[in-house]
Amino acid sequence: MEIPEGKVLVDQAKLKEAIQELLVEVWEENDHQELLTIQEAANYLKISVPTVRKLIAKNEIPYFKKGQVIRLNRWDLKKWIKFNSL
Repeated sequence: MEIPEGKVLVDQAKLKEAIQELLVEVWEENDHQELLTIQEAANYLKISVPTVRKLIAKNEIPYFKKGQVIRLNRWDLKKWIKFNSL
């Protein structure tokens, strides 16, 4: 059997594994860039907005400011959750 130039034979299981790895990589990359408002962060953490504001005021949670606007990065919050408990 001759394989045309530019074509590759791939085992279906290997192809599925490679696609899953790529999807995880893309998901993690997007997750690193997802910025949340205080309200969205509160929903994500399942705590109240005032609690998020208190954590920010005490510098106990990762956040940053763009001018007067406070944003929280979902990836940073995931890491924070692993090492802290409310």
